[in-house]
Amino acid sequence: MLSGQPLDARFLLGVATPAWVRFETEAPVDDILVATSADGFVAIQAKTTVSLSCELNSPFGKTVLQFVKHWIVCRDGDRSSGWNRPLDRQRDRLVLAVGPQTPATIRVHLRSALQRKGQPGGGVPTQAQSQAFDIFETCVQTAWSSITSETFPQQLLDDLIHLVVVLPFDPNGADGDTSANILSKALLTGADAVGALAGLALICGQLMAERLGADLVSLRQVLVTKGVRLSEPPRYGKDIAALRAHSENVAKSLERYEVIEAEPGQPISIERECQSVVNAAAEAGSLLIVGEPGAGKSGVLNALARQLRVQGHDVLELAVDSYSVESFEGLSKELKLENGLLDVLKAWDGSGPGWLIIDALDATRGSKGEGVFRALIEQVLDRNTRWQVIASIRAFDLRIGMQFRKLFRGMPPSTDLSEPSFSSVRHIRIPPWSASEFDRLLEQAPRLARAFAGAPARLRELAATPFNTRLIADLISDGALNASLNNVSSQTELLQLYWEYRIDQYGLPALVCLKRIVEIMVNGRALRAPLLEAAGTDPAMVDVLPREGVLLRVEGDRWIQFRHHLLFDFAVAQLLLDPEGLVNGTIRFPKEEAQGLVLAPAMAFVLQKLWDTETNRARFWRVVVHLLTDTSGDPVIKSAVGRISAEHPTADNDALRLAEQAHVDARVIVALSHISSALAVRLEDEVDTPLEPWIRLIGALAPSAPLLSGRLRFLLFLFLERATGQTSRAELGFAARSLLAYGLSLPDPGNLMKSAIGFVADTYGTDPDSSRDLLAALLAPMRLQSFASVEIPALCHKISAFAELDPMFAIKIYAETYGFNFTEQHKTLLWSSQILPLTSNTKQDYEMARYELGEFFPTFLEKQPKAAIDALICAVEGFVARDHGISPEAREHTLKVNSRMVRMREDLSYVWAHDPDNPHGQDGSVLLAKFR
Repeated sequence: MLSGQPLDARFLLGVATPAWVRFETEAPVDDILVATSADGFVAIQAKTTVSLSCELNSPFGKTVLQFVKHWIVCRDGDRSSGWNRPLDRQRDRLVLAVGPQTPATIRVHLRSALQRKGQPGGGVPTQAQSQAFDIFETCVQTAWSSITSETFPQQLLDDLIHLVVVLPFDPNGADGDTSANILSKALLTGADAVGALAGLALICGQLMAERLGADLVSLRQVLVTKGVRLSEPPRYGKDIAALRAHSENVAKSLERYEVIEAEPGQPISIERECQSVVNAAAEAGSLLIVGEPGAGKSGVLNALARQLRVQGHDVLELAVDSYSVESFEGLSKELKLENGLLDVLKAWDGSGPGWLIIDALDATRGSKGEGVFRALIEQVLDRNTRWQVIASIRAFDLRIGMQFRKLFRGMPPSTDLSEPSFSSVRHIRIPPWSASEFDRLLEQAPRLARAFAGAPARLRELAATPFNTRLIADLISDGALNASLNNVSSQTELLQLYWEYRIDQYGLPALVCLKRIVEIMVNGRALRAPLLEAAGTDPAMVDVLPREGVLLRVEGDRWIQFRHHLLFDFAVAQLLLDPEGLVNGTIRFPKEEAQGLVLAPAMAFVLQKLWDTETNRARFWRVVVHLLTDTSGDPVIKSAVGRISAEHPTADNDALRLAEQAHVDARVIVALSHISSALAVRLEDEVDTPLEPWIRLIGALAPSAPLLSGRLRFLLFLFLERATGQTSRAELGFAARSLLAYGLSLPDPGNLMKSAIGFVADTYGTDPDSSRDLLAALLAPMRLQSFASVEIPALCHKISAFAELDPMFAIKIYAETYGFNFTEQHKTLLWSSQILPLTSNTKQDYEMARYELGEFFPTFLEKQPKAAIDALICAVEGFVARDHGISPEAREHTLKVNSRMVRMREDLSYVWAHDPDNPHGQDGSVLLAKFR
């Protein structure tokens, strides 16, 4: 409502076609409609009945007051809202809209007076015009005085003469018809303009009642949701059509990832079991589709897009590997848009949500294009429009892509289809073929089924990845013998076999061509290359290799790319990463070249090849050490190599080479830091990680404890709770004792001893005698004087480990702990914080040892009563001797009891132990209370 009157939508259409409509501006201006456009804005007061009056409380006076307020607000504005700037006579207008019943004094005479005054020369006004203008001027001056104490500025009146327009408007007459005609231009042919106008009137009424606003896009969106059939915005219609066409082309290109051509010319499509989960999750909100390379992310994503289109939704599919862009402008140009992509999406009307589906975010490989697509996703999500974003990315890239994880923050929709390391990311993991999916595929592909009949289990495991299934199907169609396939045990070997059949037959020209192509891609940080540049001096190969299914020519034959990203990675490994150069350290990856995201996946193939060539894995670990210890090396390469080195060992001896080199090559210690960190992540994410190779390594590293105590401590922490086998526990126990022995040899072991004591206690049963000898050294008088406040609490914290296996040692711990008189009170730090640091002192720290023994005593008494009572006697004797020793002057008494003479000496216990049942007793009295 405006001043008690509804604003007719027909009037809005008749006055202007605004880019923004707001029904209340910031205070002190109210009851005013502001319509802005690129040229200026119109502030509107709508009155159906109003008469000329000098009174500010009259409808006319209130209107003038609002115009004056608006002029002041704009004069003093800081332009932050666009409209709050000094009014421009050439661009802006203050409109008083009046109906046909409005008196002629306003509708005719004031309107003519303002027009005449605003013209050069002005002419002579009629008496009625002069009277109308005088009342207007008086109202302006009165309004000014009611608002401010400033001197009335003549500029205000001069401005208002040019700004104020009296606009007669008859919504039920010709003006209403004009509005309908204007609106009809925004409707599809045959749409009901009158009905659409009525709908717009209702929308405007709701906005006015709630003091809300709407821009052109949101007004169109509301109309569409109410069933109004709008045509495309004239400025954006061509661009929206271009996006639809581009999306259809992308969908067609991605269809190849949905099928397996097991027989030439007979593609087979298997609907993934995860598809329904993906579809449901996508309808609920934006999310990421993640998975390992070749798992089938693109196929699932394309099937989702097709399903959404079938349901009548708007879908825009983008394939990142199809673009080489460095900016939004470049992306809009690639998409052949006249306007910016974000603006086009905003203008794209729809009755429901739309989906922006982005395939292969990882294809940017660290180029500037990554920033473009990341910003695109961020802005689409931040604008909170009808568009939702579904994007696919490799798990590796998401692990190092913190910003993508932030953009898609949320809970995974499915616990069964999620990566543990992405627990706070809304994502779905695309798994390999399930057994039933693979069986359905073989039912439809007899030739493929025959190839797998009797095939080794390892080949079946490889074929569980859809990309590998396609490669195997291609090789079978090429006539690859089953014997050749049966010898394949890794993806590297499978790709090598594919390389031999599809590339090696063309000899050196094919290799030269492919090397040129991958160099262009690596240097450009993009997974495509310009066709003519790729052709070089031997263009025949860019015709041959696409026919072999290795390469694809895209974008009207302007660009060339690999059939799959994995083929690009393998080609880089074959042609750019020389294994010998990696082994001897001549190939390096400086961080300033920033090629890690492009090269890291290829590194996995090279390392796999090195791993397979030697049983002792010497060359593999040599490359790992070279790369992980290069202080100026690319951090992404380091991250990838660390992860790969944590994944490869499966047999007992696979990691022993590191231990052999640790004492002769200091770099191994640095490399172990990276490897163990990656291993910690893998142990958290994959519960079935093989433990034996690493436990054997820990045992082998034990003699080198002085060199790598920190690494040994970290590895023991990782594996002690996970290892259960007797042999494994023995290895870890040996390492724990080696670490403790090293700590005992140090003049100031620091925090090392707390961990080492716990490790030896946890593995006490693997060698009780050796463990007892080491731990007993902690109770030596000289060591107690120096380290009791640190080491004895750590020892007593593990009392349960000794009591069952070695009760005599537990008794000794009770006796020595209660008998030692610790008096130092040096300040210690419990918690380091600038806001609230927590401190203690050495005496309080030592008392924690007695507290631990007191807490364990009831359990000790229940399970081993005799040993517990012996421990109690020893502890109380130590406590009495320490704090309540008998004075040499104490009196003695001799009594005869049952014919025996008993001598008693006074110890004053009736004073310090008068209440043995006191639940708040201290020190040794706690043990007595718990015993009673």
